[in-house]
Parts: sequence; C-alpha cells; structure tokens
Amino acid sequence: MNKWFVIGAVVCAGFAIGACDDGKKAEEAAAAAAASASAAKAEAEKAVEAAKKAADDAAKAFADKKVSLVKGFQGQADALDRKLAYLKEKAEKLKGPAKKKADEASKAVDTARASLTAALKDADAATDATLPSLSEKVTSSLAAAQKALETFESDVITKK
Repeated sequence: MNKWFVIGAVVCAGFAIGACDDGKKAEEAAAAAAASASAAKAEAEKAVEAAKKAADDAAKAFADKKVSLVKGFQGQADALDRKLAYLKEKAEKLKGPAKKKADEASKAVDTARASLTAALKDADAATDATLPSLSEKVTSSLAAAQKALETFESDVITKK
C-alpha cells in the first residue's frame, strides 16, 4: 500500500460523509476510512522495515565478502614479504656482479610490492561496484610481485 491509497481512502470517506445525511452513516464512513488508513500505514511501515532489513543484509554480505577477499590477498602478500626478507638476508652475503644483479632484482620486487600495497589499500576501500575490478588489480599486482620475487630468488640462490 502506498500513500496514494491512504489519500484516496480519506477522500472517499470525505465524499461519503458529505453525501450522507444521517450522522450515523457519516461516523461509520469516517471509522472505515480511519481503519483503512491505519491498515495502509501499518502495511507501509512493514514494507519499509523489510526494505531496510534487505539493505542491511546485503551490506553485511558485501562487507563479509570484501573482508574475506582482502584477508586472502593480505595473507599472500605477507607470505611474499616473509620470503623477500629471507632473500634479502641471503643477498647481503653476495659480492661483485652477483650482488649488483641481486640488488637490481630486489629493487624490482620493492617496486612491485609498493604497487601491491596500493592495490590492497584500494581494495579495502572498495564498493560493491568497484570490488571486481579492484580484485583483478590486486591479483595482477600480486602476480607481478611474485614474478619479480622469483627473479630475485633465482639471482640470490644460484649465485653463491
């Protein structure tokens, strides 16, 4: 029911009251119009509550999905950081051209990791409309960081 129904019921009741010469009929018409208006108002309130509940449920579901997605990406980024720290320790022991090559690879990893951090920050602030594209951005940044880390690892491990 909507407000137009309520307005229509009140207008009809007004016409009924005006058309009735008998006071009892006018009271009955007014009571019927009031009951109709009350029922319409109650139904409208129920519809508003249902819409609010549906919106709250949808917002909660999206928030849960986003938290789960970002948490998964953050776990992968943390694993990448642990491996990077381990490889940087090993790279410090290198000398000569192997050290220079490892340092360049380390800088590439740091650049890719900075890009990944920015993408994660964007994904954390995502809306329902932007989450899919930002998720793809994080995935590609994570892949680029992983590839740079693999290059760094091959430079560090194979150059003893």
